[in-house]
Parts: sequence; structure tokens; C-alpha cells
Amino acid sequence: MALLRLLMGHAFSFFYQSRAFWEKRNKLSSLVEGLFPKSKWLESAISKTHFPRDATAMESRIAETGLSAGHQQRQRELVRASRSRSLGSAAGRPAARGRHERAGPPAQLPEQDSAPAPFRQPQSRARGGRPEETAGDARRSAWAVTADPPASVLVGAPKANTSQPDIVEGGAVYYCPWPAEGSAQCKQIPFDTTNNRKIRVNGTKEPIEFKSNQWFGATVKAHKGKVVACAPLYHWRTLKPTPEKDPVGTCYVAIQNFSAYAEYSPCRNSNADPEGQGYCQAGFSLDFYKNGDLIVGGPGSFYWQGQVITASIADIIANYSFKDILRKLAREKQTEVAPASYDDSYLGYSVAAGEFTGDSQQELVAGVPRGAQNFGYVSIINSTDMTFIQNFTGEQMASYFGYTIAVSDVNNDGMDDILIGAPLFMEREFESNPKEVGQVYLYLQASALAFRDPQVLSGTEVFGRFGSAVAHLGDLNQDGYNDIAIGAPFASKDQRGKVFIYNGNKDGLNPKASQILQGAWASQAIPSGFGFTLRGDSDIDKNDYPDLLVGAFGTGKVVVYRARPVVTVDAQLLLNPMIINLENKTCQIPDSVTSVACFSVRVCASVAGQSISNTIALTAEVQLDSLKQKGAIKRTLFLDNHQAYLIFPLVIRRQKAFQCQDFMVYLRDETEFRDKLSPINISLNYSLDESTFKEGLAVKPILNHYRENSVSEQAHILVDCGEDNMCIPDLKLSARPDKHQVIIGDENHLMLIINARNEGEGAYEAELFVIIPEEADYVGIERNNKGLRPLSCEYKMENVTRMVVCDLGNPMVAGTNYSLGLRFAVPRLETTNVSINFDLQIKSSNKDNPDSNFVSLQINITAVAQVEIRGVSHPPQIILPIHNWEPEEEPHKEEDVGPLVEHIYELHNIGPSTISDTRLEVGWPFSARDEFLLYIFHIQTLGPLQCQTNPDINPQDIKPAASPEDTPELSAFLRNSTIPHLVRKRDVPVVELHRQSPAKILNCTNIECLEVSCVVGRLEGGESAVLKIRSRLWAQTFLQRKNDPYALASLVSFEVKKMPYKDQPAKLPQGNIACGFFDRARPPQDDMTDREQLTDDKTPDA
Repeated sequence: MALLRLLMGHAFSFFYQSRAFWEKRNKLSSLVEGLFPKSKWLESAISKTHFPRDATAMESRIAETGLSAGHQQRQRELVRASRSRSLGSAAGRPAARGRHERAGPPAQLPEQDSAPAPFRQPQSRARGGRPEETAGDARRSAWAVTADPPASVLVGAPKANTSQPDIVEGGAVYYCPWPAEGSAQCKQIPFDTTNNRKIRVNGTKEPIEFKSNQWFGATVKAHKGKVVACAPLYHWRTLKPTPEKDPVGTCYVAIQNFSAYAEYSPCRNSNADPEGQGYCQAGFSLDFYKNGDLIVGGPGSFYWQGQVITASIADIIANYSFKDILRKLAREKQTEVAPASYDDSYLGYSVAAGEFTGDSQQELVAGVPRGAQNFGYVSIINSTDMTFIQNFTGEQMASYFGYTIAVSDVNNDGMDDILIGAPLFMEREFESNPKEVGQVYLYLQASALAFRDPQVLSGTEVFGRFGSAVAHLGDLNQDGYNDIAIGAPFASKDQRGKVFIYNGNKDGLNPKASQILQGAWASQAIPSGFGFTLRGDSDIDKNDYPDLLVGAFGTGKVVVYRARPVVTVDAQLLLNPMIINLENKTCQIPDSVTSVACFSVRVCASVAGQSISNTIALTAEVQLDSLKQKGAIKRTLFLDNHQAYLIFPLVIRRQKAFQCQDFMVYLRDETEFRDKLSPINISLNYSLDESTFKEGLAVKPILNHYRENSVSEQAHILVDCGEDNMCIPDLKLSARPDKHQVIIGDENHLMLIINARNEGEGAYEAELFVIIPEEADYVGIERNNKGLRPLSCEYKMENVTRMVVCDLGNPMVAGTNYSLGLRFAVPRLETTNVSINFDLQIKSSNKDNPDSNFVSLQINITAVAQVEIRGVSHPPQIILPIHNWEPEEEPHKEEDVGPLVEHIYELHNIGPSTISDTRLEVGWPFSARDEFLLYIFHIQTLGPLQCQTNPDINPQDIKPAASPEDTPELSAFLRNSTIPHLVRKRDVPVVELHRQSPAKILNCTNIECLEVSCVVGRLEGGESAVLKIRSRLWAQTFLQRKNDPYALASLVSFEVKKMPYKDQPAKLPQGNIACGFFDRARPPQDDMTDREQLTDDKTPDA
């Protein structure tokens, strides 16, 4: 169990002690998480899918291995364990790969951009390609590619069984020939066919090495016919008589087309301990210098400080001895042990080679993902003396900065640039919980050991592990800049995994992915891991374009995406003439005698590209007047087909000068269109004619998406605007209303009197626009005024804007001066504040100075209501005594009291505005000197009227007489009344009663009155509220007085308190009247002259 004491053991220990992590971060735990198939390679099932028009199709070759049922179950158990959320962190030990809470807003990347990348979708049964790193390691499914033809794909299967005796799941590397035709199968490469070597200990042979579960094939690289494959979990016992074994790791080198092999285990020695190289795990990462020397990462050396080792392949081959397994290479170079503060840093977790000092000699680059207090860093190391030159440090703790490294000259400036993955980077948005999205940093080299600030690419899917793999692709689209692939192996909801393609440019990488490749396998027990390992810059199919290999460890598949050849089209449109005179009608419509103005359109194109056929067929489409909206009249048509478009084939020979076709185009009659000023846009669009591709062509070409697949030119209609053919108008506009205020509730007929003139050159398609406020409606144009011009105007609505548009001429020539009147009704003013606005402007289609001044007419709004109070007494007079009737001393029913007296009042709103809250007060002649005068029995209302009295009516509790419900007749009674005492004025003083009769006036000024208080609700213009008071003349009171006439009057007043509008008038309506009747007495029948008067006032008889 030495492995558990090394990285794997510490990974699980760290994982179980830290809740800050979601998954194990340690390399070894990742290896366990991504188990590759155990047995032989199987034929793959391939499907073809078609991407959208804006995404390029791709082709892949897929290979997969089979798993035994037992091994599949072990895979599921390990992955479930690795994905659980557990506790713990042991200081100074390797971190499990997982998630921390951490902040920092990264640059966001969309999931897909419309620009296509030149790859093709899976469609073939063939397997393989030009691989570089083999699949199998959950951190880096890797492939290697031999440089000698025929091309092949090498794929690692770290859990595969081989023919080695007594070795269980030692791992293997498979050779897959390209192209995979016929019965060609992937085969195991016999790097090592031996059992564990043994030594005699105390007379017994015991193994000195342990190859079972060594994960051979976890890392594989190839360079110019040399292949290196490593087993980072290979264990060594040392030569001491102890049973302890340590994971020193080992590698094998194959040369001469796999005819010769040599083992290289740089950390294997006689004193393997944690403080030395006993836990080295050599071959955990791997790369080559361009001269073919080998770079080996061993992240477990020196208490997991890690180290990097370099050696010559020639030395490894020359010094290899199967028996002398501890032989050292004379020219081998290693980084040395550092102080204890560097423990648990994992130097050598990832390695790469590049030139950064300007001396043409390559340096090596090594990732240290747990260094710098878990911020992680990447070091540039001198390849000569293995000294550290420069570091790049991560920005967030536990992001695993340095997890993966790639070197590429992205911006094509001749200097290598560095890309660094931090797949556990977490972004925090505002106050939300942090989200693990992953990041990749691009450091562009500006000069020797001088780098620009990094460009940051960020993942978009939580736990997608964006940046788990980064690969240099080469120049996919032939634009002169290298492109990059970045893997997010757990992206998408079902963890299918994604690979993002980024195109290079002079400033780095385009911030949006030009294409997103998605895995075809949904997550089952184990995520597919599509994109966990990438290998680019490999021209597998020898078409001079780099291809891409993508590993999917969970499914045991390798996908080969073959780049499509790029066709660059250079197209032109030539118009002759470019200015068309409508009067110059030199063409004749076929089969007609009609002559038309016309011009020629010439379409020219040339093609270029690498590895494309000698003849390229395009499908071309020419659109005439293409800037006109759909449905608008096209001003130009093709002479042959009378259409505004033409689709035709265009066959171009490669690398030949422009090849052209000519067409004739004519203009419609000018009465058929208005626009004479805007350019006539002619556009050419083209695409590859795929119907001409050879049948069975595996990789079809694609247009260069960095070149527009369209061109356009413009023709102009000749106008009378001088030599420059450009008209500059000077439009003037003024307007006034025929009234300056409108009244709420009125019909409000309104006319705008408008003056429009042009004091400059001709204004084409000149139109007057009048924006109608929501309170108004358009009625029409004024036609009965000789001073106003009856122009053509129409009502339009655009979105929610209503307007009147009047045609002022096409063109509105210089010196034009129009006056016109537009009529409107303004009925909807109830919710408006204080004014409404009409906005007016003249607009033309001229390019320069096309519009007039802007005019806004403000019209004030006011509320006006004429309110009157009308009243009548019925009967108008009573003569006492009444024949055949005698009053009761103590009346018990209404008829015993005296004759009936009714007063009816009507509050009438003449309008036009509405009143909403009015107070109506009635002073009723109730008693004098404790004797009743008019005794009220009933109060009746019609309309929005509510009343109450003070004091209460009928204080004697006399039984009222039954009366018919005549409320609906009250208002009609008032309107039809001819009684001379009917009061219709708004304010009638009491003195009027004196003038009408020589009687004593009894009203609230000299007697006691009962108060009737009413609240009147909403009254529209023309509506009324009616109040009827039924009473009895208390006959005894008047029969006891001398023979004097009396006039009894009720006083009525009203006051409008509120109108239902936002803006209230400064003065609200109010008024009052007196309503009365006469009481006359017949000549006395007995002596009544001594009875006292009802009042003490000295009011003279009228």
C-alpha cells in the first residue's frame, strides 16, 4: 500500500479532512476517477450529425475498449467516492481536486459563437489519427503520434491487462493504424512482456518491482518516430531487506517502429524514501524538447515538492540494461530538493517546452499547482542547469493553477507564448455563492522573459472543469495565427463534456469560441470525460491541415476531428454606369416595346486555398435593391427574368485570375416608386456548391469564415441637385392652433394651421409628420378654406405612436411654401394634467440636412361647469280656512295637520365638465315661537344625492299618509312646470318674495329652521340631482292669527367642492335660491284680531 502513502494516500486523506473541496484535486485521485477500459479495443459506432449553417461540421474516428463487468463496477465505486463531498485538510499534503469557495470575476465566454471552425463531424468507422497523448489518465487522457508514415494513433489504457505473466491491470498502449480500413484493428504495443523482477531475500525469491495496477499508458508521447509511455504508479521495493514498496514510476521508450525498447526509471534507486525520490511517480507528465530530449515530471519527490528530470533518448537507449536496473545516465538533469516550505507543491504536475530567453535554446515549463500557499504557480526552468528563471502565480487559492500547460506562438510574432489552466477556479457574482467554472490564462511573450498581462478565458458551466486540457492546434483556418483547444470534460447538464476552439489573432485569442465540440455520450456511472485530453497540430489525413484528437476516458473512446480545407474566395461586383439617368432609356424589355433605363452588373470571383481541388463551384445569388425592407417595392429588376434576385452557378478555377459573368438590370417606371435618393444596393452572396463535391469525399472544404461571403456595390439615380448630384434642402416649419385651450367634457373641435416651406435644394420623399396625443383623434384635412392647401394626408400608426403623415412632394422643390389645416377632436381629457402637445416635423430622405425644425404645440386644458339650482313649491298658495275641514287639537295622522305643501329642488349641471362632490343645504321654515309652521313628513331624492336633517323630522310621531312612489316623475315635473313662482336663477335674494306679494315673509332669518344637508355625487354635463320635501302646513298656527297673508320660504344653497380632474379650476361653482308659497286667510268668522304675530320683525308688507 505504498501508493496510499504517496500522492494517492495523501489525496484521500486531504479530501476527507476538508469540506472546502468538492472533489479530490490530487493527481492520483484523478487517475482513479478516470479509469480506461481494461481489455482489447473494439470497433466503434459512428454517427454523422450536421451542425447549423453557422457551425462547421466535423469528422471523427472513434476507438473504444471493452470493460469487464467487475472492472466496470470498480470504476463506478471509485467515481462515486471521488465525487462525494467530504471533510478535512492535512497541512502540507497534496490537495484533492475539488472546489473551494473563492472570489474574483472572470471574463465570461459564451457557450458557442457563430463563427465556424474548420472541423468535421463524426461519420466514419475508421479509428485513429495522429495522436500525441494517450487516453486513460483521468487528468490527461493522452495520445502520441508517430511521425513516420503511415500515420497512426497511440492510445493508452492504464487499466488494461496484457500478456505479462502474473500482472493484473498493468496497463497498455494501443497502436491504431490510420486510415482504419478493412479489418485493421488497434493492437497492443509490447513495450514490456516480462513479469516482476525478483531478488533473493533470506534465501527466498521476492519481487523487487510491482507492475500490477501501475497505470502504464497513463502518459504517452511521440516525437519523430520515438514513443515514450509511462507508468507513474509503478512500485519499487529497493534493495534493502524490507517489504516496503514505493511508487517511483517508470517509462518505456520505443524506437525503430516498435522494434526496440528501453526502460527509463529516473527515480528508482537503492534508497527510495519520501524525503527522497521514493514517491516520485516519474512519468506523471511528459514532453519533448524540439531536439528530441525527454522531459519527465515527478510531482511526488522530496515530500511531494516534486521535480523535473530531463534526459536524452539516445542516452536512454544506449545505457539501457535489463539487469542493471539502477544504472544512471551521465547527462541526466534534475531539479534539486528545496527547503521544507516547498513540500506538497507538486512541481512537475505538468510540463512543456518552449523558448523564452531569446537564445534559440528551449527552456522547460513546469506546473506547480499547490505551490505558493496553494495559489499555484508555473515556472520557467533553464534547460542547461535546471535553475528557475521566472514564475507565473495564480490569482486564487486552490484553483489548481498550473494543472495543465501548453506552449504555442498564438499571435505569430515568432515568440512562444504560455497557456496555463486552472480548472478549479471559482467566480463570485455579487453576493451569490461562488461557482466553479475554471479558467485558462494566456501569457503572450513580448520579449525575452517579458510577458504581457494575461488574457483570461473563463468557463461558463459550473463544475465543467474548463481548462482541464489545453492544446496547441496549429493554424486551423489558415489565417496565419495558431489556434487553441480547451477542454471542459464535465460540461453540460449530463456531463457529456465540451471542447472549445479559440482562434488566434495578433492580440492573442478571440475572446469567443469559434466552435464548441460536444461529447456524444451522456454521463452514466462514469462521466464520459470528453475533452479531458486533447492533442492538436497533427495532420493525420495528410491534407495539410492540422487535426484534433479528443479523449473521452469514461467511455473508452478517442475522437479524431479532421480539419476541413479552407477555401478563400475573393469576389467583386462592378456596376456600369453607377449613376442612372431615368430619362436615358437605352434598354428594351424583352417581348415588349417599352424602353427603360438600365445598367450592367458584373460578378467576378477568384479562389485560393491549400489542398483544395483545381475547380471550385460556387452558388451565387445577386440581390437587387437589397437594402429595401421585405415587401417594399424593388426599384430595379433583372432584364431577363423581371425579378429582383438571381441565383446561378459560378465555377472558378483555382489560382486563376478573376472569372466574371455579366447581367443587365433595369429601373421600374418612376411612377412605381417614390425613393429616388437612397442608393440602389446590389449585393452578391455566395456559398460552396456541395452537390459538386466528389462522392465519398470524407472531408469537404469550407469557406474561410474570416472572409465575408458577400460583397455589395451601390448605384444612384441621377437627381437635379447640381454637379455633385447631392441635394441639401432647407426645410422650415411653423404651426398654430385655432384655439389655445380645450375644455374637459366638450367636443373640442380643434384645427392646426401649418406652414411648410423649403428654402434650399429639392427635398425627396418630403413628408410632414404630426404626432397625435392620446387625448385627440384625427378628423381630416381642412378643405373649405381657400387659403389652405388640401394636401394628401393619411393616418398611420407605428407601434403605439399615432400620427398624421402628409405628402409634401417628391421632390419638394426649392421655394415650395404650403399652408394647410388639419382638424382634430379632443374628447379624452379626464386624466390629462394641464395641457396636451402636438409634435410636428418635416422629414425627407436626403442624406444631408434632411429634416426641418421640430415644432411642439402646447394647448392648455381647463375644466368649466355651469351649475344651477331650481325649485318649485306645490301648491304655490293656500287659503285658510279650508272648506269642510277642521284641524285637530292633537293630530294623530298626517291629514289632521293641515294642507299638503311640497318643495322640489333640482341641482342641474349644464356642463360641459363634470362635478364630483357638491354640498346642498336647505333651510326649512319649521317653527316659530314653539309653534309648527311646515311640518315635514318625508324627504325623497333622485340621483346621486344623500341627505340628513337636524333636528329629525316628524318629532310628534304623527302617522304619515301613504304616498305613491313618484320619484321618477320629479325631474319631469320640474322641467314641465309653468308655476310662476318656480325659481330658475342661480341666486334669488329673499327680497324677491316681498316684491311678489304684500305678505309677511317667514324664513330662516326670523323663524326657526330645520336644516337639510345633502351630499351630491358625480354629475356629468346635462345631469341633475332632485330633492323633494313633503310637508303639511300646521293649520292651527295660522288659523289663530289675524287675517294677514304670510309667505313661507325655504332657503337652498349649493357649493361644488371638487371636480374629478387632476387640475382643479381656480373657482368652483356655487349659488342659492329661496323657494316659497303664500298663505292667505279668508275674512275672519270670529274675533281673532288679538292673537299675537308669528314674528317680531318690522318687515313691512310688500
